[in-house]
Amino acid sequence: MFQPLRLPAFRRLYTAQVVGNFGDGLDYLAIITIVVFQWHRGPGDVALLALAGAAPMVFGAPVIGLVADRFQPRTVMVAANAVRALAIVGITTTENFALLCVLSGLATVCGGFFNAAEQRFIRYRVRDDLLLQTNSLRSVTERMLTGLAGPGVAAVLIGVWDARITLLICASLFLLSAVLVGFVGTVPADGDSTEERAESWRRRIGAAFAVVWGNPPLRLTVGAISLAYLFSTMFEIMIPVWYREMGAGPSFTGTAMVCMGLGGGLGALLLSRVGDRFNLLLVMATAATMIGVLVGAMGIAGYAGLRSVLGVWLIAAVIIGLGAAVAAIVYGTLVQRLTPAHLMGRVGALTGAAVVVPVVVGPAVAPILTPFIGINGIFLLSGTGILAVGLMLLVFGPVYRDQVRPRPAGADAADSATNQEVKR
Repeated sequence: MFQPLRLPAFRRLYTAQVVGNFGDGLDYLAIITIVVFQWHRGPGDVALLALAGAAPMVFGAPVIGLVADRFQPRTVMVAANAVRALAIVGITTTENFALLCVLSGLATVCGGFFNAAEQRFIRYRVRDDLLLQTNSLRSVTERMLTGLAGPGVAAVLIGVWDARITLLICASLFLLSAVLVGFVGTVPADGDSTEERAESWRRRIGAAFAVVWGNPPLRLTVGAISLAYLFSTMFEIMIPVWYREMGAGPSFTGTAMVCMGLGGGLGALLLSRVGDRFNLLLVMATAATMIGVLVGAMGIAGYAGLRSVLGVWLIAAVIIGLGAAVAAIVYGTLVQRLTPAHLMGRVGALTGAAVVVPVVVGPAVAPILTPFIGINGIFLLSGTGILAVGLMLLVFGPVYRDQVRPRPAGADAADSATNQEVKR
Protein backbone atom coordinates (compact mmCIF):
# COMPACT_ATOMS: atom_id res chain seq x y z
CA MET A 1 0.00 0.00 0.00
CA PHE A 2 2.94 2.36 0.62
CA GLN A 3 4.70 1.57 -2.64
CA PRO A 4 3.26 4.67 -4.44
CA LEU A 5 5.11 6.87 -1.91
CA ARG A 6 8.31 5.93 -3.71
CA LEU A 7 7.13 8.22 -6.52
CA PRO A 8 8.37 11.75 -5.63
CA ALA A 9 5.46 13.55 -7.32
CA PHE A 10 2.82 11.48 -5.53
CA ARG A 11 4.69 11.68 -2.24
CA ARG A 12 4.54 15.47 -2.37
CA LEU A 13 0.85 15.37 -3.31
CA TYR A 14 0.12 12.90 -0.51
CA THR A 15 1.79 15.19 2.03
CA ALA A 16 -0.48 18.03 0.92
CA GLN A 17 -3.49 15.68 1.06
CA VAL A 18 -2.72 14.70 4.66
CA VAL A 19 -2.80 18.35 5.72
CA GLY A 20 -5.98 19.03 3.71
CA ASN A 21 -7.75 15.92 5.06
CA PHE A 22 -7.03 17.04 8.60
CA GLY A 23 -8.62 20.40 7.77
CA ASP A 24 -11.66 18.58 6.37
CA GLY A 25 -11.98 16.75 9.66
CA LEU A 26 -12.08 20.01 11.61
CA ASP A 27 -14.47 22.16 9.61
CA TYR A 28 -17.63 20.03 9.64
CA LEU A 29 -17.92 19.69 13.42
CA ALA A 30 -17.07 23.38 13.91
CA ILE A 31 -19.73 24.53 11.42
CA ILE A 32 -22.34 22.19 12.91
CA THR A 33 -21.48 23.51 16.37
CA ILE A 34 -22.16 27.07 15.23
CA VAL A 35 -25.41 26.20 13.44
CA VAL A 36 -26.91 23.76 15.95
CA PHE A 37 -25.52 24.71 19.36
CA GLN A 38 -24.83 28.44 19.05
CA TRP A 39 -27.61 29.50 16.68
CA HIS A 40 -30.02 26.72 17.82
CA ARG A 41 -31.08 25.86 14.28
CA GLY A 42 -33.23 22.78 13.69
CA PRO A 43 -33.03 19.67 11.44
CA GLY A 44 -34.47 21.55 8.47
CA ASP A 45 -31.66 24.09 8.54
CA VAL A 46 -29.06 21.32 8.89
CA ALA A 47 -30.57 19.71 5.79
CA LEU A 48 -30.35 23.05 3.94
CA LEU A 49 -26.70 23.31 4.93
CA ALA A 50 -26.02 19.86 3.47
CA LEU A 51 -27.97 20.72 0.32
CA ALA A 52 -25.96 23.93 -0.10
CA GLY A 53 -22.86 21.82 -0.50
CA ALA A 54 -24.35 18.95 -2.50
CA ALA A 55 -26.34 20.87 -5.13
CA PRO A 56 -23.41 22.85 -6.58
CA MET A 57 -21.33 19.67 -6.69
CA VAL A 58 -23.99 17.98 -8.85
CA PHE A 59 -25.01 20.84 -11.13
CA GLY A 60 -21.52 22.31 -11.28
CA ALA A 61 -19.78 19.03 -12.12
CA PRO A 62 -19.34 19.89 -15.83
CA VAL A 63 -17.68 23.21 -14.99
CA ILE A 64 -15.49 21.59 -12.34
CA GLY A 65 -14.36 19.00 -14.86
CA LEU A 66 -13.69 21.57 -17.59
CA VAL A 67 -11.49 23.63 -15.29
CA ALA A 68 -9.64 20.56 -14.02
CA ASP A 69 -8.80 19.51 -17.58
CA ARG A 70 -8.10 23.00 -18.95
CA PHE A 71 -5.39 24.03 -16.48
CA GLN A 72 -2.48 22.30 -14.81
CA PRO A 73 -3.72 20.23 -11.83
CA ARG A 74 -1.23 21.99 -9.58
CA THR A 75 -2.74 25.38 -10.46
CA VAL A 76 -6.30 24.19 -9.85
CA MET A 77 -5.46 22.51 -6.54
CA VAL A 78 -3.55 25.52 -5.19
CA ALA A 79 -6.36 27.91 -6.15
CA ALA A 80 -9.04 25.58 -4.78
CA ASN A 81 -7.44 25.26 -1.35
CA ALA A 82 -6.67 28.99 -1.18
CA VAL A 83 -10.29 29.93 -1.95
CA ARG A 84 -11.53 27.24 0.44
CA ALA A 85 -9.42 28.79 3.20
CA LEU A 86 -10.92 32.22 2.48
CA ALA A 87 -14.44 30.77 2.56
CA ILE A 88 -13.79 29.18 5.95
CA VAL A 89 -12.44 32.48 7.26
CA GLY A 90 -15.61 34.15 5.98
CA ILE A 91 -17.74 31.73 7.99
CA THR A 92 -16.01 32.84 11.18
CA THR A 93 -17.08 36.46 10.56
CA THR A 94 -20.76 35.99 9.70
CA GLU A 95 -23.86 35.79 11.85
CA ASN A 96 -26.15 35.20 8.85
CA PHE A 97 -27.31 31.63 8.22
CA ALA A 98 -27.89 32.13 4.48
CA LEU A 99 -24.39 33.54 4.00
CA LEU A 100 -22.94 30.70 6.05
CA CYS A 101 -24.65 28.21 3.71
CA VAL A 102 -23.22 30.01 0.67
CA LEU A 103 -19.70 30.05 2.11
CA SER A 104 -19.95 26.43 3.23
CA GLY A 105 -21.17 25.45 -0.24
CA LEU A 106 -18.26 27.38 -1.79
CA ALA A 107 -15.80 25.50 0.41
CA THR A 108 -17.37 22.20 -0.63
CA VAL A 109 -17.20 23.10 -4.32
CA CYS A 110 -13.54 24.05 -3.92
CA GLY A 111 -13.02 20.57 -2.54
CA GLY A 112 -14.63 19.25 -5.72
CA PHE A 113 -12.21 21.25 -7.88
CA PHE A 114 -9.31 19.93 -5.81
CA ASN A 115 -10.46 16.31 -6.09
CA ALA A 116 -11.01 16.47 -9.88
CA ALA A 117 -7.58 18.00 -10.45
CA GLU A 118 -6.02 15.52 -8.03
CA GLN A 119 -7.49 12.59 -9.97
CA ARG A 120 -6.08 13.98 -13.21
CA PHE A 121 -2.65 14.42 -11.62
CA ILE A 122 -2.67 10.86 -10.30
CA ARG A 123 -3.84 9.48 -13.65
CA TYR A 124 -0.79 11.02 -15.32
CA ARG A 125 1.85 10.51 -12.64
CA VAL A 126 0.99 7.07 -11.21
CA ARG A 127 1.32 3.83 -13.19
CA ASP A 128 -1.77 1.72 -13.85
CA ASP A 129 -0.47 -1.13 -11.73
CA LEU A 130 -0.07 1.20 -8.74
CA LEU A 131 -3.48 2.88 -8.92
CA LEU A 132 -5.14 0.41 -6.55
CA GLN A 133 -2.43 0.85 -3.89
CA THR A 134 -2.56 4.61 -4.40
CA ASN A 135 -6.30 4.82 -3.85
CA SER A 136 -6.14 2.43 -0.90
CA LEU A 137 -3.55 4.63 0.81
CA ARG A 138 -5.57 7.78 0.09
CA SER A 139 -8.73 6.13 1.41
CA VAL A 140 -7.13 5.00 4.67
CA THR A 141 -5.63 8.45 5.20
CA GLU A 142 -8.93 10.20 4.55
CA ARG A 143 -10.85 7.88 6.85
CA MET A 144 -8.32 8.21 9.67
CA LEU A 145 -8.00 12.00 9.48
CA THR A 146 -11.37 13.20 8.18
CA GLY A 147 -13.51 10.60 9.91
CA LEU A 148 -11.67 9.88 13.18
CA ALA A 149 -8.72 12.06 14.21
CA GLY A 150 -10.05 15.33 12.75
CA PRO A 151 -13.42 15.35 14.53
CA GLY A 152 -11.75 14.24 17.77
CA VAL A 153 -9.24 17.08 17.65
CA ALA A 154 -12.01 19.49 16.61
CA ALA A 155 -14.03 18.54 19.70
CA VAL A 156 -11.02 19.32 21.91
CA LEU A 157 -10.32 22.63 20.16
CA ILE A 158 -13.97 23.69 20.39
CA GLY A 159 -13.95 22.85 24.09
CA VAL A 160 -10.71 24.70 24.80
CA TRP A 161 -11.41 27.74 22.59
CA ASP A 162 -14.51 27.83 20.39
CA ALA A 163 -15.82 26.81 16.98
CA ARG A 164 -14.66 29.97 15.21
CA ILE A 165 -11.06 29.60 16.40
CA THR A 166 -11.22 25.99 15.24
CA LEU A 167 -12.32 27.18 11.80
CA LEU A 168 -9.40 29.61 11.65
CA ILE A 169 -7.03 26.71 12.37
CA CYS A 170 -8.82 24.75 9.64
CA ALA A 171 -8.32 27.64 7.18
CA SER A 172 -4.62 27.72 8.05
CA LEU A 173 -4.36 24.01 7.23
CA PHE A 174 -5.95 24.56 3.82
CA LEU A 175 -3.50 27.38 3.11
CA LEU A 176 -0.59 25.17 4.14
CA SER A 177 -1.92 22.41 1.88
CA ALA A 178 -2.08 24.92 -0.99
CA VAL A 179 1.58 25.82 -0.43
CA LEU A 180 2.62 22.16 -0.37
CA VAL A 181 0.68 21.41 -3.57
CA GLY A 182 2.73 24.11 -5.25
CA PHE A 183 5.71 21.71 -5.22
CA VAL A 184 4.07 18.66 -6.81
CA GLY A 185 5.11 19.43 -10.38
CA THR A 186 3.17 19.43 -13.64
CA VAL A 187 1.60 16.89 -15.99
CA PRO A 188 2.02 16.54 -19.77
CA ALA A 189 -0.15 18.80 -21.89
CA ASP A 190 -0.70 16.23 -24.65
CA GLY A 191 -4.46 16.13 -24.15
CA ASP A 192 -4.86 19.88 -23.93
CA SER A 193 -4.06 20.81 -27.50
CA THR A 194 -4.90 24.10 -29.18
CA GLU A 195 -7.53 22.31 -31.27
CA GLU A 196 -9.23 20.89 -28.18
CA ARG A 197 -9.20 24.24 -26.40
CA ALA A 198 -10.98 25.78 -29.39
CA GLU A 199 -13.88 23.34 -29.09
CA SER A 200 -17.11 24.62 -27.56
CA TRP A 201 -17.67 23.93 -23.91
CA ARG A 202 -20.69 21.77 -24.85
CA ARG A 203 -18.52 19.47 -26.95
CA ARG A 204 -15.88 19.29 -24.22
CA ILE A 205 -18.51 18.37 -21.62
CA GLY A 206 -20.14 15.96 -24.06
CA ALA A 207 -16.81 14.17 -24.44
CA ALA A 208 -16.96 13.17 -20.76
CA PHE A 209 -20.49 11.81 -21.10
CA ALA A 210 -19.41 9.94 -24.24
CA VAL A 211 -16.53 8.30 -22.37
CA VAL A 212 -18.83 7.03 -19.61
CA TRP A 213 -21.71 5.99 -21.84
CA GLY A 214 -19.54 4.54 -24.59
CA ASN A 215 -17.39 2.45 -22.26
CA PRO A 216 -19.49 -0.55 -21.09
CA PRO A 217 -17.40 -1.52 -18.02
CA LEU A 218 -17.23 2.11 -16.89
CA ARG A 219 -20.96 2.54 -17.46
CA LEU A 220 -21.62 -0.61 -15.43
CA THR A 221 -19.33 0.58 -12.64
CA VAL A 222 -20.92 4.03 -12.36
CA GLY A 223 -24.47 2.65 -12.50
CA ALA A 224 -23.73 -0.01 -9.88
CA ILE A 225 -22.06 2.35 -7.41
CA SER A 226 -24.86 4.93 -7.78
CA LEU A 227 -27.50 2.35 -6.89
CA ALA A 228 -25.38 0.95 -4.09
CA TYR A 229 -24.92 4.39 -2.54
CA LEU A 230 -28.64 5.10 -2.80
CA PHE A 231 -29.55 2.00 -0.80
CA SER A 232 -26.59 2.23 1.60
CA THR A 233 -27.33 5.82 2.65
CA MET A 234 -30.93 4.83 3.32
CA PHE A 235 -29.91 2.38 6.04
CA GLU A 236 -26.88 4.33 7.29
CA ILE A 237 -29.00 7.27 8.41
CA MET A 238 -31.20 4.84 10.37
CA ILE A 239 -28.43 2.86 12.07
CA PRO A 240 -28.52 4.79 15.38
CA VAL A 241 -32.30 4.37 15.55
CA TRP A 242 -32.01 0.65 14.77
CA TYR A 243 -29.45 0.19 17.54
CA ARG A 244 -31.76 2.00 19.96
CA GLU A 245 -34.69 -0.21 18.95
CA MET A 246 -32.50 -3.26 19.58
CA GLY A 247 -31.77 -2.06 23.10
CA ALA A 248 -28.34 -0.48 22.61
CA GLY A 249 -27.22 2.90 23.91
CA PRO A 250 -24.99 5.70 22.58
CA SER A 251 -21.82 3.92 23.66
CA PHE A 252 -22.69 0.91 21.53
CA THR A 253 -23.38 3.19 18.55
CA GLY A 254 -19.99 4.84 19.00
CA THR A 255 -18.30 1.45 19.28
CA ALA A 256 -20.03 0.31 16.10
CA MET A 257 -18.78 3.40 14.26
CA VAL A 258 -15.24 2.62 15.37
CA CYS A 259 -15.71 -0.97 14.18
CA MET A 260 -16.84 0.26 10.77
CA GLY A 261 -13.79 2.50 10.57
CA LEU A 262 -11.54 -0.40 11.57
CA GLY A 263 -13.16 -2.54 8.89
CA GLY A 264 -12.57 0.19 6.33
CA GLY A 265 -8.88 0.28 7.15
CA LEU A 266 -8.60 -3.51 6.95
CA GLY A 267 -10.44 -3.48 3.63
CA ALA A 268 -8.08 -0.90 2.14
CA LEU A 269 -5.01 -2.82 3.35
CA LEU A 270 -6.30 -6.15 2.01
CA LEU A 271 -7.29 -4.64 -1.32
CA SER A 272 -3.92 -2.97 -1.82
CA ARG A 273 -2.18 -6.32 -1.36
CA VAL A 274 -4.30 -8.70 -3.45
CA GLY A 275 -6.93 -6.68 -5.30
CA ASP A 276 -5.37 -6.69 -8.78
CA ARG A 277 -5.04 -10.46 -8.73
CA PHE A 278 -8.78 -10.56 -9.39
CA ASN A 279 -11.32 -8.96 -11.68
CA LEU A 280 -12.07 -5.70 -9.84
CA LEU A 281 -15.70 -5.76 -10.94
CA LEU A 282 -16.07 -9.11 -9.17
CA VAL A 283 -14.28 -7.70 -6.13
CA MET A 284 -16.86 -4.93 -6.02
CA ALA A 285 -19.61 -7.51 -6.52
CA THR A 286 -18.35 -9.54 -3.55
CA ALA A 287 -18.26 -6.43 -1.36
CA ALA A 288 -21.81 -5.45 -2.34
CA THR A 289 -23.08 -8.98 -1.78
CA MET A 290 -21.58 -9.15 1.73
CA ILE A 291 -23.04 -5.78 2.69
CA GLY A 292 -26.44 -6.61 1.21
CA VAL A 293 -26.69 -9.90 3.09
CA LEU A 294 -25.66 -8.36 6.42
CA VAL A 295 -27.92 -5.31 6.15
CA GLY A 296 -30.86 -7.51 5.17
CA ALA A 297 -30.05 -9.78 8.12
CA MET A 298 -30.19 -6.75 10.43
CA GLY A 299 -33.70 -6.04 9.21
CA ILE A 300 -34.76 -9.65 9.77
CA ALA A 301 -33.18 -9.65 13.24
CA GLY A 302 -35.13 -6.51 14.08
CA TYR A 303 -38.39 -8.12 13.03
CA ALA A 304 -37.50 -11.20 15.11
CA GLY A 305 -36.45 -9.12 18.13
CA LEU A 306 -33.07 -10.83 18.51
CA ARG A 307 -31.73 -8.43 21.13
CA SER A 308 -29.73 -11.09 22.94
CA VAL A 309 -27.23 -11.30 20.05
CA LEU A 310 -26.68 -7.54 19.75
CA GLY A 311 -22.91 -7.90 20.12
CA VAL A 312 -22.83 -9.92 16.89
CA TRP A 313 -23.60 -6.72 14.99
CA LEU A 314 -20.25 -5.27 15.98
CA ILE A 315 -18.69 -7.98 13.82
CA ALA A 316 -21.19 -7.10 11.11
CA ALA A 317 -20.13 -3.45 11.41
CA VAL A 318 -16.50 -4.43 10.76
CA ILE A 319 -17.48 -6.43 7.67
CA ILE A 320 -19.78 -3.67 6.37
CA GLY A 321 -17.01 -1.12 6.84
CA LEU A 322 -14.58 -3.43 5.03
CA GLY A 323 -16.97 -3.93 2.12
CA ALA A 324 -17.80 -0.24 1.83
CA ALA A 325 -14.11 0.73 1.69
CA VAL A 326 -13.36 -1.95 -0.90
CA ALA A 327 -16.24 -0.85 -3.12
CA ALA A 328 -15.30 2.83 -2.92
CA ILE A 329 -11.61 2.22 -3.65
CA VAL A 330 -12.37 -0.11 -6.55
CA TYR A 331 -14.77 2.46 -7.97
CA GLY A 332 -12.18 5.22 -7.92
CA THR A 333 -9.54 2.94 -9.40
CA LEU A 334 -11.77 1.74 -12.24
CA VAL A 335 -12.81 5.28 -13.13
CA GLN A 336 -9.13 6.26 -13.38
CA ARG A 337 -8.13 3.10 -15.23
CA LEU A 338 -10.94 3.27 -17.80
CA THR A 339 -10.65 7.01 -18.52
CA PRO A 340 -8.21 8.63 -20.98
CA ALA A 341 -5.78 10.78 -18.98
CA HIS A 342 -6.62 14.05 -20.76
CA LEU A 343 -10.34 13.61 -19.88
CA MET A 344 -9.78 12.61 -16.26
CA GLY A 345 -10.90 15.95 -14.79
CA ARG A 346 -14.21 15.97 -16.64
CA VAL A 347 -14.97 12.29 -16.15
CA GLY A 348 -13.83 12.42 -12.52
CA ALA A 349 -16.20 15.31 -11.78
CA LEU A 350 -19.06 13.60 -13.62
CA THR A 351 -18.61 10.25 -11.86
CA GLY A 352 -18.23 12.08 -8.56
CA ALA A 353 -21.60 13.74 -9.10
CA ALA A 354 -23.06 10.29 -9.79
CA VAL A 355 -22.21 9.44 -6.17
CA VAL A 356 -23.27 12.77 -4.64
CA VAL A 357 -26.85 12.51 -5.97
CA PRO A 358 -27.75 9.22 -4.23
CA VAL A 359 -25.94 10.36 -1.08
CA VAL A 360 -28.40 13.27 -0.93
CA VAL A 361 -31.48 11.37 -2.10
CA GLY A 362 -31.07 8.28 0.10
CA PRO A 363 -31.23 10.04 3.50
CA ALA A 364 -34.21 12.07 2.24
CA VAL A 365 -36.16 9.01 1.06
CA ALA A 366 -35.58 6.84 4.14
CA PRO A 367 -37.58 9.02 6.60
CA ILE A 368 -40.45 9.18 4.10
CA LEU A 369 -40.62 5.38 3.79
CA THR A 370 -40.12 4.63 7.48
CA PRO A 371 -43.73 5.32 8.59
CA PHE A 372 -44.94 2.78 6.02
CA ILE A 373 -42.40 -0.05 6.28
CA GLY A 374 -40.65 0.68 9.60
CA ILE A 375 -36.97 0.82 10.52
CA ASN A 376 -36.51 -2.89 9.89
CA GLY A 377 -38.21 -2.57 6.54
CA ILE A 378 -35.67 0.09 5.55
CA PHE A 379 -32.84 -2.32 6.37
CA LEU A 380 -34.50 -5.17 4.50
CA LEU A 381 -35.15 -2.97 1.46
CA SER A 382 -31.62 -1.56 1.51
CA GLY A 383 -30.04 -4.98 1.92
CA THR A 384 -32.08 -6.39 -0.94
CA GLY A 385 -31.15 -3.47 -3.20
CA ILE A 386 -27.42 -3.71 -2.45
CA LEU A 387 -27.54 -7.49 -2.90
CA ALA A 388 -29.18 -6.99 -6.30
CA VAL A 389 -26.34 -4.66 -7.29
CA GLY A 390 -23.82 -7.30 -6.25
CA LEU A 391 -25.59 -10.00 -8.26
CA MET A 392 -25.73 -7.70 -11.30
CA LEU A 393 -21.96 -7.21 -11.11
CA LEU A 394 -21.42 -10.96 -10.67
CA VAL A 395 -23.37 -11.60 -13.87
CA PHE A 396 -21.87 -8.89 -16.09
CA GLY A 397 -18.44 -8.40 -14.49
CA PRO A 398 -16.69 -11.43 -16.03
CA VAL A 399 -17.35 -10.07 -19.54
CA TYR A 400 -15.03 -7.11 -18.91
CA ARG A 401 -12.21 -8.92 -17.14
CA ASP A 402 -9.52 -7.87 -19.61
CA GLN A 403 -10.61 -4.20 -19.78
CA VAL A 404 -10.35 -3.64 -16.03
CA ARG A 405 -6.92 -5.19 -15.59
CA PRO A 406 -3.97 -2.82 -15.06
CA ARG A 407 -2.17 -1.97 -18.26
CA PRO A 408 1.55 -2.74 -18.57
CA ALA A 409 4.01 -0.04 -17.49
CA GLY A 410 4.62 2.36 -20.36
CA ALA A 411 1.18 1.87 -21.91
CA ASP A 412 0.15 5.40 -21.00
CA ALA A 413 3.22 6.82 -22.67
CA ALA A 414 2.53 4.75 -25.76
CA ASP A 415 -1.06 5.94 -25.86
CA SER A 416 0.08 9.52 -25.47
CA ALA A 417 2.46 9.16 -28.40
CA THR A 418 -0.28 7.58 -30.46
CA ASN A 419 -2.63 10.46 -29.66
CA GLN A 420 0.00 12.95 -30.75
CA GLU A 421 0.43 11.12 -34.07
CA VAL A 422 -3.33 11.10 -34.62
CA LYS A 423 -3.51 14.85 -33.95
CA ARG A 424 -0.77 15.49 -36.50
